[in-house]
Amino acid sequence: MTGAERIVFDARVDPDLKRVQVEVCPSGFRVERLNAPSAGAERWLEGGEIITPEGRYSCPNEGVDLPLTRPDDCLRYRVNLPEKSADPSQLLRVGADALLSPDLWLWIPSPRPAGVQMQLRLTVPEGRFALLPFTETLPESVFTSKSAGAFARRPAEPLRVAGGELDVAILGDGFGARNEAVRDWLTRGARASSLLFGHFPLPRVLVLLAPGDRRGHGFGMALRGGGPAVVIFLDRHAQAASLDSDWTATHEFLHLGVPRLPLEDAWLFEGLATYYTEVVRARAGMISPQKAYQNLIEGFERGRRSGEGLSLREESSQMHERHSFHRVYWAGAALAFLTDVEARRAAGPTLDAALRSFAECCAATSEEDWTAERVLARLDQTLAAPRFTEHARRWLDRVEFPELDSTLRALGIARGTHGEAIFGSTPNAAIRDAIMAPPASDAP
Repeated sequence: MTGAERIVFDARVDPDLKRVQVEVCPSGFRVERLNAPSAGAERWLEGGEIITPEGRYSCPNEGVDLPLTRPDDCLRYRVNLPEKSADPSQLLRVGADALLSPDLWLWIPSPRPAGVQMQLRLTVPEGRFALLPFTETLPESVFTSKSAGAFARRPAEPLRVAGGELDVAILGDGFGARNEAVRDWLTRGARASSLLFGHFPLPRVLVLLAPGDRRGHGFGMALRGGGPAVVIFLDRHAQAASLDSDWTATHEFLHLGVPRLPLEDAWLFEGLATYYTEVVRARAGMISPQKAYQNLIEGFERGRRSGEGLSLREESSQMHERHSFHRVYWAGAALAFLTDVEARRAAGPTLDAALRSFAECCAATSEEDWTAERVLARLDQTLAAPRFTEHARRWLDRVEFPELDSTLRALGIARGTHGEAIFGSTPNAAIRDAIMAPPASDAP
């Protein structure tokens, strides 16, 4: 690389949010192929082709070969956006606004010189705002991780949380008079997650809220493509009582303390957030310690009953195809629980301390190629023993759910007649109680 190479994406969004026109102009190198930014994105490529100075090239599958382009040749294409998508995180129309991920319209040039400077010049219709986790400079992660974005009539509004700031955008007509209640709910979720990390895990995060007609708890995703973003789908009629019991914001904010991992490592990425969702809500006083342990026990049981007879490693890698979410999430949570208890029994550094140290060094490193093995090695370095790694090795390649009964008995935790968690007297009661106790500075 000579240092002069760069690439500019000039994108224009139509007023009705039905089309994005893009020109891709490299400088100092040649683009030989454009790859679809996500599975199925080629279906929305207008005419199924890329336009170059030498002619038009058709897209037979997930990319377009451009054999006759020369250095500095600009390429053009248009993406026609459907009314709806099977994946609402890619495209969801919310009133006159739209969740519209770059995964649909920002096609991937190849090859790209290492360290090439990438710039986005984005033109949006008058009266619209682009809500993206990046600005003019495009990070490499926008092409390597799932990304989030929206185009809306109102800009995101800042919301200060414990040690960080959220750029909050409520799409469409929002939640009416309950908009402020939803922002308060986000604040509570951010504070709860900060009880694990000592402060909010990242300095700045884009939060996109999509009101809809879903019932029950919300659904969310923590994404890293192009920068950190959280997308939450929430009942437009959500009341204060339902928000008080909804753990979605807490769960997604906890994800921000660990870089996104490959799908085969979902057991760790989701397991940590699933375990600590109950723990930090108890520490924040959002639920009682008994309720937190009840939720854990019930979740472990769901995980034990689910699955398709595959190892946890296999279930993780095929989680979306097999819908084995309960098995993957709760088996991962079980391994976190076992590691947490073991570390506290040893009276050394806790899993809390290991995750806090990891977040300080690595939460923002979205460009690095993290795997579960590397994350566990960093956590165990703080734990001063291969505690988490050994639990993972013991259970990752087994069909059985991790064995928890002896640990629960040792902590004096049992299920009552009506499913509630009952605490008994035991020498390890202090460990049981310490897991759910708020930090000393936050204790009432």
